[in-house]
This record gives sequence, structure tokens and C-alpha cells, in this order.
Amino acid sequence: MWVMATSPPPPAAGAPRSVPPRPPWFRVVRWSLYGSLLAFACVIGGAAVWIALHAAPSGPTFGWPLRLTGRTNILIMGLDRTVSDRDPRVIYPVSRTDTLIAASFDPASRRISLLSIPRDTRAPIPGHGFDKINAAHAYGGGALAVRTVQNLLGVRFPYYIEISERGFVHLIDAVGGVTLRIDQDLNYDDNWDGLHIHLKKGNRRLGGRDAVGYARYRHDALGDIGRVQRQQQLLNALLDELRKPRVVLRAQRILNVFHDDVSTNLRPDQLIALAWFGARLPRGSLVRETLPGRFGGYAGYWLPDPAQDRAVVARMFYGVDPEVLAHVTIEVLNATPGRDASADPLARLDALGVRVVRVATAADAAETVLIVHRGDPRVARVIAAALDVRRIIARPAGDGPELTLILGRHYLDGPPVITDPSQPSAASDPAPRHPAAAPRHSAH
Repeated sequence: MWVMATSPPPPAAGAPRSVPPRPPWFRVVRWSLYGSLLAFACVIGGAAVWIALHAAPSGPTFGWPLRLTGRTNILIMGLDRTVSDRDPRVIYPVSRTDTLIAASFDPASRRISLLSIPRDTRAPIPGHGFDKINAAHAYGGGALAVRTVQNLLGVRFPYYIEISERGFVHLIDAVGGVTLRIDQDLNYDDNWDGLHIHLKKGNRRLGGRDAVGYARYRHDALGDIGRVQRQQQLLNALLDELRKPRVVLRAQRILNVFHDDVSTNLRPDQLIALAWFGARLPRGSLVRETLPGRFGGYAGYWLPDPAQDRAVVARMFYGVDPEVLAHVTIEVLNATPGRDASADPLARLDALGVRVVRVATAADAAETVLIVHRGDPRVARVIAAALDVRRIIARPAGDGPELTLILGRHYLDGPPVITDPSQPSAASDPAPRHPAAAPRHSAH
């Protein structure tokens, strides 16, 4: 006999709808997810509490929680290698700056400004006369490199980041590579230095070694300026990767690179604050420039253009019209005992286009101050920032210069000691005593 299968009758109107029982594993999965979310929240909260309790005072331009409270200037230095002419396995403990980028993070304008300084820029290096600016690091390490850039631009850089070529490779690999648009086929080999660049035209996803090779290439019509443009392109691509949410999954690898291959005086909480600031900026908030100038001189120099340089610096690092600084007059009075501390302040004032009308020795003064007699108060703030003057006072006067700078006996000009992050090999070859003696293989 056939038995007809029938569906159960629908529930009466208003009757509660029956819900099929969930399988036993559903409750296990649900509570596991809840537990994971709770554990993640505890880790984040614990990290925040740890930073709050253990971090040193945030500094003049950093505040809690992990935010920028004022303009923050950072000098980024990418270091090259110096290979012996006699043995390519020997690397001298001398590094030039293959990359120099002056960065300014400004929360007021919600903008990041990046000024690339060509490595062949002719600049006065304190104690060594005029030379290519990349030689400053070889002469005196990171401290002298920072001081040289400060005097060239008229901008103070209280923070620095030094990263070796190996560090760039590891950082790009840590974020999972970068996407670059290559305009032409690039081919170059230096078997001695182990540099091999073979890249095809088009959009390419590159790992660390190929990406750094792309940025180092300089064998085209633009030479070093072409390389600066490729460095800026690589930096943009790297920043794009760092802004992607998936970078959170690679955070540990990135932190390992900063621990192993980077030298900086920025603390972890400050680096996080800078990253958080950049991640929240809209597109178009990144401003990029190359220091204006032209090729010239027997040594292949990049010769700065003072007028154009002042305009770029005033706009990117101070947010003012350069004409605001062009007609200002100032006198500099030095009260530091036993030494002349005015050389660097005078160089920075000249870089900004401020006219110094008098330099003299002052009576004993403990404190460094900037006295405003008259004129635009914005100028005083710019000069105070450039020279690291902590106190500005008003003392109206009808005659004489608009400003008076008194360098007190405790005035110390210069960045903190910087350690070279490169790892030189033990060598029987003597290291070059100065950049001019360094082998040609550091010039790529």
C-alpha cells in the first residue's frame, strides 16, 4: 500500500514559531569567538596601559593618547655601503647618505611634507668646507649629517631615522612588497658590488631587493635627480602599503625591522603616533618636493637655488610666505663662554633669508632668548623654531633691528649622538679616512 508523505500543518495564527535546535558545536564556536574578541580587547587595552605607565614624557610635539600636538620635523637618512676596491667582501665602516628626506608632520594643516635632498647637493659641512652633502655622514656620522641639513635649510630636526640598505629591503618585504609603475626597461650590473638591476616596463609588484634596486638606479639622462624621483615614488608606494588595514597582520615583522635595521631617537609610542596620524589623512595630504637647483661644477654637483629653496622651505616647514622673512633684520649677541656658538644660528638665518645686521659678544647671560622689538610675530616664531629658542619676549623699540637673539651661556646647538645602524665587516683593509678616499663602489 502506498503511503503519502505530508507536510506538518502550518502553525495557527499567533502561535509561537518553532525553532529547530542548534547543533552542539554551534555554542562552542560562538563562545570561542566571544573569547577571542575579549582576549583581543584585553591585549589592546593592556598595551595602551603599559605605554601610558612606562613611556617617558611624550615630548613637545607628542601627546596622549598617541597623537601629534604640534609640527614634528624628522630627517630620514638612507645609508649606502662602501665596498673595498681590493676585496668586495670587505665593507668599510663609512656610510654616506644615499637618501636624504626632510619630513614635516603638521597636525594644524593635516599634511605631511617630504623634501628630497639630492645626494650630490653642494653644501657647507661644518669643519670640512664645501662638499657633496652625502659626505657629511662619512665625515661625522649621523650627527654631522643632521647638523649640515639643518644649516642648509634653516630647519631644525629634533628627530631622525637612519636606515641601511638592508633595512629598506627588509621593510618592503615586511609589508608584503610594493606596486610601482616602471616607465622604461632598466638594466644595470655591477658584479663587484653585487648590484644587479633588471626590471621590465609596466606596473610591477616588487619585493624588497628589486624595489631598492629600482630606487638606486641612476643611469639615465636625469642621473641623481631621476633617482630622487624614483625614491619618492618608492616612498609613496610604501606609504600606500602602510595605510592598508591588512598591514596590522604584519605589524610584528615591521617592528622587527625597526628593532634590527633602524636607528632612531623616536620611541615606539611616537612612531605609532606618526603612523596613526598618517593613516587618518585623506589622499592628497602628502606633499613632495625636490630641493630646487641645477647641475654644475666639475664634480657633478647639484647646486641649490637659494631663492627657490627659501620659498620651498618657508611653505613646507613653516607654512608662511617667504616674503614674510625676506626683509627682517636681526642682531645676534653671543654670551657663550670660551667658544663661538653663533656659527650654526647664523647659517640657518641666512638659509631663511633673514638679514643679520650685527654680531657681537654679549654680557653674561644664562638663558637664550629672542627679543621682539617690532614687526610680524610670525617671524619670531619661525626663527625660534629654527634655532630651538624656548623663550620669546617683547621689548618694543623704535630704532635698530626688529629682533635681538641672545645666545646664553648654556646654549647647546646640535642633535643627540646618533649610532650608525650599518653592520661593517671586519677588514684587514684600512678604512678610508675621509669620503674623498672612499672607493667608487659607494657611489651608486
